[in-house]
Amino acid sequence: MNALATPVLAAGILELNPGLTLWVAITFLALILVLAKFAFGPIVRMLDERERTIREAIEQAKKEREEAVRMMAQQKESLARAQREAADLAKRSQAEMESFRAELAAKARKEADELVASARHQIEEEKVKAVAEIKGQTVDLAIAAAGRILKVGLDDKAQRALVEEYIAQLPASRS
Repeated sequence: MNALATPVLAAGILELNPGLTLWVAITFLALILVLAKFAFGPIVRMLDERERTIREAIEQAKKEREEAVRMMAQQKESLARAQREAADLAKRSQAEMESFRAELAAKARKEADELVASARHQIEEEKVKAVAEIKGQTVDLAIAAAGRILKVGLDDKAQRALVEEYIAQLPASRS
């Protein structure tokens, strides 16, 4: 076969083919124009939207962090206030218990004093009754003894008056 008669079927990688290069360049430019018209705008808008969303998320996170720090400070303050109030309440309860205990002790002392005074009063009444009873028995004994000794016929009423007069003349320390 003849070298001229064989068609060029394949060119080497390093060989430059002007027609093919022209069509590749035209196709590349057409692709760039189509992409610029239809794809680059939406891609740039999407990237801008994504950047804006990320920026807003960062700002929101900063705000939420500041709010969390503020709320934590408020919570610590509330906890400290509650602890102070609990301590004050415990002190007040302690003081009230001491006051109640002192009041109860005073009331018990007062009741004990009243019982002692009542017992002394009852003892005094019993003593007066016993002295009166002893005087009565003494009168009866004196009348019986005087009646035997004198064998006088005084009536009971006269004898009793005579003995009561004698007892009344006795000193108060002996009664």
